[in-house]
Amino acid sequence: MSNEAENVVAEVIEEQDASSLTVAYKPSVIEANFDALEAHVRKTVEAYDGATYDLTKKENIAEAKRDRSYLNGLKKEIDERRKAVKREYSKPLDAFEKRCKQITAIIDEAAGNIKAQLDQAEEERKARAYAKLQEHYEEFAGLLAPVVPYERFHEPQWLNKTFGEIKAYEALEAKVSKLAGDWETLKSQFEGEPFYAEAERELFATLDLGAALTAARKAAEEAARIAELKAAMEPEPEPEAASESAGNWYPGGSPMQEIGDEPIGPAPIAAPAPAPAPVASPAPVSSGPATPCVMLIDSATTDQMQAIGRFCGSIGVSGVFKRGTLQQVYERTIR
Repeated sequence: MSNEAENVVAEVIEEQDASSLTVAYKPSVIEANFDALEAHVRKTVEAYDGATYDLTKKENIAEAKRDRSYLNGLKKEIDERRKAVKREYSKPLDAFEKRCKQITAIIDEAAGNIKAQLDQAEEERKARAYAKLQEHYEEFAGLLAPVVPYERFHEPQWLNKTFGEIKAYEALEAKVSKLAGDWETLKSQFEGEPFYAEAERELFATLDLGAALTAARKAAEEAARIAELKAAMEPEPEPEAASESAGNWYPGGSPMQEIGDEPIGPAPIAAPAPAPAPVASPAPVSSGPATPCVMLIDSATTDQMQAIGRFCGSIGVSGVFKRGTLQQVYERTIR
């Protein structure tokens, strides 16, 4: 391989008016001993082509790694030389491009200053056009103007020079008229209905009657779900006061009426059924000071509760029966 790369020389020729870039360069040819190198590589690789190694043995693994490193080293040597030639070959082109960019940057700076002024002027023109459209809207929209700000109606293309001021006014008026008509439709058909307020608010936010009706429907569905959830969480209705009173007991076994936890007087007593043979009442039982307590009964009929109440009263225990589980009784009590 030749050790020297022939450089491309880019030469800028200064003309008298210097109004354009004129370049003179000589195409370069890189010569290398590719044929001889290829023959050498093929002969070297031939010894390894299709080679197999018994990698169950440590010495064979080391041999395989050594052969692979040798072939990779051969490739690296060629690649390093190629990269060195490329760097040298590219130097004149890189210098040429850098100098061109330095000069065009001077032009960009001047052009950028002009562009900034043009952009500023265009923004000011659009601001004036926007203000005129907003003023026209407030005059044309009447009662809608305080409710729906102009920016909800505005379309960016109305400010384009090609769109035109008159056409922009007409497009704005058409959009406002459509909203006014949709509002009248909504009021005539749905005012006073549940969730009308949600529909009206959505109409003014989106300018879309369909979206307004959808909002009202979704609000109704949500309210129905909440009502259903509340109903499911409500405790079972409390039994009639008379049926609960049958489960109250007081010393002596006298049935009492009660509201909440407070007894309010004796309940009317129905005609007694034929009494069984008299049984002696047990004497009150006492084994220390009395303390509040709770009795949990899985299930009991009214007659069974009356019997329990009579027995408790006969031994000096007073209290009130409450229907339901402990959790249900607690929830009714704290309300």
